[in-house]
Amino acid sequence: MTTTDVQPPEHRPAPPSAGLPGPARTPQAPPRRELRRKRQVTTLVLVGGIASLPMLQPFGMGPGPGNTGLPDLTLVIVTATMLLWAGTRRLPVRWPYLIPTCLTIIAGGIAAIVNDGAGALTLVKDLFVLLWAVSIANLCRDPKTLKFAMRAWVWIGTFYALVMIVGFVLGIEALSGKQLDGERAQFTFGDANYASNWFICVYFISRASHIPEKTWQRWTVCGILLAAEGLTGSNGGALALGAAIFLGYLFRLVREGKAHHAIAVGALATIVGGGGIAVLSVVDIQPYLQQASDASPILRDSIGRTTGESTNSRSTVLSTTVRMIKEQTHPWGIGPGRTEKDMLYNQETYVREAHNDYIAAVLERGFLGGIALIVLLCTVLLQCVRIARRNALKPEFAAVVPRPELFGCLIAVFLISGLFYEVLHYRHGWAFFGLIAAVYLFGRKETETTR
Repeated sequence: MTTTDVQPPEHRPAPPSAGLPGPARTPQAPPRRELRRKRQVTTLVLVGGIASLPMLQPFGMGPGPGNTGLPDLTLVIVTATMLLWAGTRRLPVRWPYLIPTCLTIIAGGIAAIVNDGAGALTLVKDLFVLLWAVSIANLCRDPKTLKFAMRAWVWIGTFYALVMIVGFVLGIEALSGKQLDGERAQFTFGDANYASNWFICVYFISRASHIPEKTWQRWTVCGILLAAEGLTGSNGGALALGAAIFLGYLFRLVREGKAHHAIAVGALATIVGGGGIAVLSVVDIQPYLQQASDASPILRDSIGRTTGESTNSRSTVLSTTVRMIKEQTHPWGIGPGRTEKDMLYNQETYVREAHNDYIAAVLERGFLGGIALIVLLCTVLLQCVRIARRNALKPEFAAVVPRPELFGCLIAVFLISGLFYEVLHYRHGWAFFGLIAAVYLFGRKETETTR
């Protein structure tokens, strides 16, 4: 072997392919710093959207054109961010609740056409609130983002509750949003019942996600939220909250394999509740309610309204809307959002919205509207049942939502509240539906098998 047979590495000739055109090289992945920056922008927009949800009438300002507000402007930004984020990653955009929403729009469209275009603008609002669920569900497909969103929801909601409580105690109406003709606080919603539902949502999200992680901190947060809910003076909200907390206990027993205990507790509660209703139907509690109303202005504007003008007006509205359904000449409804205007046109005794989601769906959109509402409720309930089963979630999602059955309890809040107010147009309600859809679409173990 000669010395020229082995060449030092620095003198070895370049491979034949060097410098010559060849197959395209695999593109390198973008730097982690760039991905981190894009994720930070996305989460920042998501947090901003959540923070804007209560800002319907901030600092006493009135609503915008068509009852719009800051959350609607923020929704445009959130939706655009979601579409860009999904497009750059070539991820499919999932559209939860699209079928029931389309049914609602079709029913409203037919009602609008039959009634010479009455309420056509409401159909745009139906599609608009759906975008809250679509955006939240797609952005929260990653468990880290889902946890970040729920953490932001809890801490922002608690901060808002503290601001409202401080404003109420100090008499700063710009912070508490106290009604001009009463003591009920409504924060920046412009409606005390709306505010009550928001604080209840934050309460159940905190309990379902175990945020904060420490027990004493979590119960402190829950206490603040319940105090804020109490200041709203919403009787319907208090009823829905109590029923949902009890249902949460029953759902937990079932999830732990103690269904027989849940049946026994449920039966006992039914007997006790039925007996209490029977007693109240015989005993006159009006003097006791009057004494409680005289003791505190807050009690006067909450439980004091159960036998006063508020209950009478709701009974009048209910009887009027039922009569309007019976008097319709066709099954297509009077048109979306037309209840109050038709009452005013007919010179009814008490002119208000339907204050009942079930009545409003049938009255304004006909029997197709009732079917659309049933489909929506069944869809949401089915999702809650499937994510609440034992070992139904992937470990990373189960760590984010350790008690998913409480999402079902919050749906019960909406079902009960729908008897007293029209909650299906609440923006934060559809954003919460997006959280449920995110866990259902991306967090279940059976999802990968199905795909």
